[in-house]
Amino acid sequence: MMNIIRIIRDRWTHTLVPVGFVLGCYLARKNDEKLTAFWNKNMSKRELRQKEEATWT
Repeated sequence: MMNIIRIIRDRWTHTLVPVGFVLGCYLARKNDEKLTAFWNKNMSKRELRQKEEATWT
C-alpha cells in the first residue's frame, strides 16, 4: 500500500499534464463553437458575398 502512495506522490505530473492538455483542448473547442455562433449571427445581418461561407475558419 505504501508503494502505491509513493508512486502517486512521485509521479503526479505524469497524470496532471495529460489531464490539463485534454481539458485545454475541450475548452478551446467550446470557445470556438461560441465564436462561430457569434460570427454567424453577425453575418446574417448582411448579405454574403459570392462564394463566401457562413462560418469562419
